[in-house]
Amino acid sequence: MRHRVWLTGVILASIVTLTWALQAGGKLFVNGNLASSGVIERNGVTYVPIKDVAKALNLTVAKTSRGWEISQSGGATAVEGVNGKIGDVLWNGYFRFQVVKVIRGKEYTNQFSGDNQKVTPYPEDNDLVIAICRIKNGLKEKVTVFLPAGEVTGLTDDKERSIAPRNGLSIDCPTRGAELLPGAAVDFALTFDVPHDAKLKDLVYQVYSTGPQASGEKKFRVAMANAGS
Repeated sequence: MRHRVWLTGVILASIVTLTWALQAGGKLFVNGNLASSGVIERNGVTYVPIKDVAKALNLTVAKTSRGWEISQSGGATAVEGVNGKIGDVLWNGYFRFQVVKVIRGKEYTNQFSGDNQKVTPYPEDNDLVIAICRIKNGLKEKVTVFLPAGEVTGLTDDKERSIAPRNGLSIDCPTRGAELLPGAAVDFALTFDVPHDAKLKDLVYQVYSTGPQASGEKKFRVAMANAGS
């Protein structure tokens, strides 16, 4: 029941918060991006393929004994959120989040903090995993985004380990609190110390921000398989 309520909320919220526009030629645009070219209008009612709607909302669709169901991909115990892969610009109704690229190695020089600090893994037999990220304010008001991340943020691997990002003096962020006007963005990096044998699975990211959206925003889940390898 809880999952059904969540799913209904996702679909309704997406319809309300995203810009849906039908244009001549049977096309559907979601937030300015082409989502479907299979739109049909009949007797004053507009029809869109289910699979296109699911893809636009970062969900999956399947035929079950009850009919067609749109649901979140991933396991039942996964943190709920907006799913995507490296390079995707993900939207949760409040912020756009992107993992631009991932670097894995034994040394990294900070590029956003302004100190050009060289960072090495701790302990030294670990690897560094650096996720270069961008957050963009999608609201019509100024907000403050606190970096590097909210508490429900971490890397998962194939052995079901969860690794939190660094939050000390070595973080690669331009500021601890980025004030973002509507449409403004901030670039930063998440720094992780991971076991050398770790095969990365997902990055779960929670935006930590001010404003009424802070308690209700959905988390982001980015597939990290083979990232930085």
